[in-house]
Amino acid sequence: MQWHDHARELGPAGVHVAYVLIDAVIDAPRMRERMSDKPDDFFIKREAIADELFHFHGQDRSAWSRGKIA
Repeated sequence: MQWHDHARELGPAGVHVAYVLIDAVIDAPRMRERMSDKPDDFFIKREAIADELFHFHGQDRSAWSRGKIA
């Protein structure tokens, strides 16, 4: 069963189902060490991910996203 199947099943009950794919390199010490040649803006900050997820969580039901790219 895919996430969108869960969304169709649980959406009418007010459950917002999400599959979040972070298509970036997360800013963490280990990754900074491994990719020390990359500029600061190459990495996605953990706080920025959290902000997007918080926004996603708080969406009004009439505006639920059907897909989200972070």
